[in-house]
Amino acid sequence: MSNQEGFWWSVGRFCYTCFEGLEWTYAHITPNKILIVVGFLATAAWIYVQHKYNQKAIREGGIK
Repeated sequence: MSNQEGFWWSVGRFCYTCFEGLEWTYAHITPNKILIVVGFLATAAWIYVQHKYNQKAIREGGIK
């Protein structure tokens, strides 16, 4: 058994691989891009809910 074999070396290699993946993700998908997408989705959801509310008000004769 060499020096770089065994359970803990495997765990270490796995963690190192995970952190390499996180570095790649951060380099290609920046937080600004994520915030833009989340903001767009939140705005679209708000417009959809507002549209449903307005349609219900029109059908029932309430205040739009």
